[in-house]
Amino acid sequence: MNVLGLKITVEPTPSSRSRWARRAVALGAINVAVLASGTAYAFWATTGSGSGVAKAGTASPLTTVTATAAVTGLLYPNGPAGDLTVTFRNPNTFPVKITNLSGNGTVTAAGGTGTCTTTGVAVTAQSGLALIVPAKSGGTDGSLTSTLTGAVSMDNTSQDGCQNATFTVPVTFSGTSN
Repeated sequence: MNVLGLKITVEPTPSSRSRWARRAVALGAINVAVLASGTAYAFWATTGSGSGVAKAGTASPLTTVTATAAVTGLLYPNGPAGDLTVTFRNPNTFPVKITNLSGNGTVTAAGGTGTCTTTGVAVTAQSGLALIVPAKSGGTDGSLTSTLTGAVSMDNTSQDGCQNATFTVPVTFSGTSN
């Protein structure tokens, strides 16, 4: 309104209802802020205790698939040592390290020129090995074939019928989980 060249505005006095509505909105905003900070605090400050359970598995023994002597060189009585090729199978779900290997039983012969019951073949014990046999994967055992240089020899007790024979050499070995 314009009175004597002066512009005058009159603001209505807020009703008590609108004042309470503004207060309720302000209090609601404050409550939301307080509750949100309390929830955030709860997410960061939670604690608890309890116990868990674990069970150790059982290791299965390794097996050898084959042990064949003199793969890269031929054996002769009192001659140079030959190589021993051994294939290991690992039925465990973890890799195994073979550390030692030695002969274990009677060496047999096949395919010689005659009777070969006394082979004269022996395994030189191997220690300090570090042959890693991989773990079983899916339904397939882990496998490692290794040639041990100079690990098998023939002495002069070998019979003449052992000439041109192939020898099966039983071995024993030990290792650790890797």
